[in-house]
Amino acid sequence: MQNIKISAFFISLLLIFTFAAESLGNVKASAAFTPDIELYSDAYYMVNLDLGTVVAAKNENVRCYPASITKLMTAVVAYENCSDLSMPMKVTYDATNEFWGDDPNKYGASACGIAVGQTNLTMKDCLYGLIIASGCEAGNVIGYNIGKGSIAAFVEMMNKKAKEIGCTGTHFGNTHGLWQEDNYSTPYDLFLIAKYIYDKLPELVEIANTYEYVMPENEYNPNPYSIYNVNSLINNISGNDYYYEYANGLKTGSMGDYVTKDASGEWTVQHEGFANIVSTASQNGFNYLLVCCNAPYHDADGNRLNAHFKDSKALYKWAFKNLEMVNVIDENTVVAHVKVDMGENSDVAILKPAGAFSTLLPKDLDPQVIEQKVTITAERNDNEAVVAPVEKGQIMGTLELKLDGETLWTTNLVASQSIALSQFEYTMRMINSIFGKWWFKLCVVSLAVLIIADIVLNTIQKARIAKMEARKARKANIRSKW
Repeated sequence: MQNIKISAFFISLLLIFTFAAESLGNVKASAAFTPDIELYSDAYYMVNLDLGTVVAAKNENVRCYPASITKLMTAVVAYENCSDLSMPMKVTYDATNEFWGDDPNKYGASACGIAVGQTNLTMKDCLYGLIIASGCEAGNVIGYNIGKGSIAAFVEMMNKKAKEIGCTGTHFGNTHGLWQEDNYSTPYDLFLIAKYIYDKLPELVEIANTYEYVMPENEYNPNPYSIYNVNSLINNISGNDYYYEYANGLKTGSMGDYVTKDASGEWTVQHEGFANIVSTASQNGFNYLLVCCNAPYHDADGNRLNAHFKDSKALYKWAFKNLEMVNVIDENTVVAHVKVDMGENSDVAILKPAGAFSTLLPKDLDPQVIEQKVTITAERNDNEAVVAPVEKGQIMGTLELKLDGETLWTTNLVASQSIALSQFEYTMRMINSIFGKWWFKLCVVSLAVLIIADIVLNTIQKARIAKMEARKARKANIRSKW
């Protein structure tokens, strides 16, 4: 019995360590909600960065054209492959030639004023020109220099990095995002790229939040000149109705319209423009990252709509107003009971969650609508009971919390108290089990047969002795008469 107790002790330790590992692996929550607001964007993806909770999503895995949001990946590859941002940059015609070709989608590309042949340009200048002024030529200058003279080689570096980050629906065809059929992504992949920057490259986040930067002089600008951030969401200037005080970068990406070739190879097929944006916002301790894609560029009258800024403000205001942290369940909540056989001090194990769970939920949501799905994983006998001993903290099952069919959280269910093995019940159970064995019954029958046989034999023997004694008595009586 001492060996049984020692084994139970080590098993309990193993279960405790197993529980610890599993509970750490189930920290993140995920819940999607439908904003009760009208939005222009065909696709969006919004995540609470504090919990990793998805709070709004639509068409997040549908292919889109990122436009200038492409420049975020250009910046990532540039920054991670340049040890010194003061690195001088060569500015060759290779960086600007494509903007003067026969592709009408590349006419009038946004620029930051870089001049071919200038020798005073650094990587830092290019990154600011790329991100805050959305300079397309800055992307190609970066690609030419980091790609060792090959912009195409740099673009392949961009695609490789996208795969490393986890993007599965993305392919880059250039450094700047001007329309190309093979330059595409998804809102979810753009989220992954932005989250990578947010987590690992704070210097790029700082650049994205800069309003003004002074570029070095060149033949176009005889004196140092300022460039300004094109992201109206973060520009607190007079007359900007799209400014949102809680917002931060990262990048806009839009096309007024674009053209594709017809069956004869001519650039004649017109397409409506669109607007995208990747941004973050923070208020009252909550932090969100939002991707909005495919908002219409123009309104019905052909005027600039700026719908991507409107949608971003609307979604942030909705989240900050309507979502709150809710303690859904704590570690002291009784979730289920399991029968226990041969327990010394109890015949029921009370099961509680391995830990507490809090998440973002709509303020008007009744927590009672959250479904609790209990699964008992502990081994049970034919009576649906766990056999003692049971150790406090022993994993007995799992708890899954679901809202509208979507899993919010999964954790282990553990025993809230230790239940020792009853030695008396164990002994009686062993005796009862022995009584039911076929060999025991055979022994009982055999013993009974032996006892009966012994009784019969003794009876016969006594009868024989009695007869012999009777004979002797008769003989003795006859002799006495003689």
